[in-house]
Amino acid sequence: MKLFYWLSITCIVCFMSGCSLLSPVPTQTQNTYIIKTLPPVQTKKTRRPITLLVRMPNTRAFYDTNLMAYSTKPYQIDYYAKSTWLDRPGSMLQPLIIQSLQNTHYFHAVTSPSAGGDYQYSLTLQIETFLQDYTHGHAVFRLVAHANVIRSSSNRIMATKEFVINQPMLQASPYGGVVAANQATANMLRQLTRFCLKTL
Repeated sequence: MKLFYWLSITCIVCFMSGCSLLSPVPTQTQNTYIIKTLPPVQTKKTRRPITLLVRMPNTRAFYDTNLMAYSTKPYQIDYYAKSTWLDRPGSMLQPLIIQSLQNTHYFHAVTSPSAGGDYQYSLTLQIETFLQDYTHGHAVFRLVAHANVIRSSSNRIMATKEFVINQPMLQASPYGGVVAANQATANMLRQLTRFCLKTL
C-alpha cells in the first residue's frame, strides 16, 4: 500500500512539472561561433570589365570541420567539446572573400560557381592552418592560406601567394580564439584583396 502511495505521488509530481521518466538527460549548452569580419574597403580608381570566379576554399582535413581546433603541444591537434564553428572554414570564408573583392568596385562581377556564367579569371584558396595555437607560451590564432589566380582561357596560374597570420589572443579561451580568428581573417582578406588587385 505504501509503495502504491509513493508511486502515485511520484507520477503526479512528474505530470505537474512536465517531466517524463523517459526524458533524455539534459546536456550543457553548445556554443556556436561564426567568422564574419571584413577588412576596410580597398578601391582602385580604374574599373575593369573582369569577372572573377571565387571557388570554394579547400581546407586540410584536420580543419575541414565545424569543430574548433586548438593545439597545446607541437604536432598535436585537439578540438573543443562545447565550442564549435557555425560551418566549415571554407564555407564561412568564401562569402567574405567575394564581399571583400566586390567592395573594391574594381571588377565587373565577383561570383561563385553556383552563380554560373562566364568568367575570365578564377581565385582558389587552400587553407593550410586554422586553429588556436597555445604552443609558444602566448596564445595566437594561426591562419595559413595559399592563393592562386588562374586565367580561365588557358587554365594557367598567373600568380600565387601564401598568407601567414598569427593573431594574438587577448584571452586564452575558445571565445578569445573566436575574436582573434575574426581579426586574422580580416587581415588575410585585406592582403588577399590587395594581391588580386595587383595581379589583375
